[in-house]
Amino acid sequence: MNDNIKIGIIGAGNMGGAIARGLSKTLKSENIIICEKNNETALMLSSELKIRQKADIKGLSEESDVVIIAVKPAIVEEVLQSLKDYSKIIISVAAGVTIHKIEEIVGNKKIIRAMPNTPAISGCAMTVLSLSNSVTEDESQIALSLFESLGRVIILDEKYMNAVTAISGSGPAYVFTFIQAIADAGVKLGLTRNDSLLLAGQTIFGSAKMFLDKMENPIKLRDNVTSPGGTTIAAVHTLERSGFSGVVMDAIEEAFKRAKELEKLT
Repeated sequence: MNDNIKIGIIGAGNMGGAIARGLSKTLKSENIIICEKNNETALMLSSELKIRQKADIKGLSEESDVVIIAVKPAIVEEVLQSLKDYSKIIISVAAGVTIHKIEEIVGNKKIIRAMPNTPAISGCAMTVLSLSNSVTEDESQIALSLFESLGRVIILDEKYMNAVTAISGSGPAYVFTFIQAIADAGVKLGLTRNDSLLLAGQTIFGSAKMFLDKMENPIKLRDNVTSPGGTTIAAVHTLERSGFSGVVMDAIEEAFKRAKELEKLT
């Protein structure tokens, strides 16, 4: 990716801030520009990352090679009204806002729909991109390079985006809930909260990395830890007796249904 490419980020909330922090580790700080209605939030982020701030979308778009829309779905239309004359790459990370809906407002532009997740702040995001027909191969590579600086990226047809939202978009919340549950168990067993959290977090981090390095069937990896008559199989038995796998699948399916509902509302 060209080090001199200028990225404008509209919205400096959880996701916009995570993207800005992630990009600041690979791009020159002066080439990242933010625009945020909450001036206090914008000032804090620009001061923290030494990036530039613009008071309005027009000023941001005039200096940006790529504009990333990272606002709540309810105000995407308002933002897009200010980008009707923008001719470069528009990337939207707003959940439920389809490429077709964006094109209805700005016309046949170079639009990319993205679903990253908050681990972008640590360079460990999982991002899925869907491309409009107007996006060229070179432009798709620019988007890939941008989000590869935040973690892993794949390109999928937009019809899968609600499933992606339910799995990787919302997924960090599921993992944090699991970390909390493991840490609570540690406290119950006499460990300190900090020690329990470290044990839980590092175990999940290491297990995820081991899986990604090998890309083996996770059940096979689980079997490698599960000795006959041992502690692990006793715990796994309890999880499965309580419907653990089914509960996780049901929860993700509910997130998928909600993503579809939100898509209809935007």
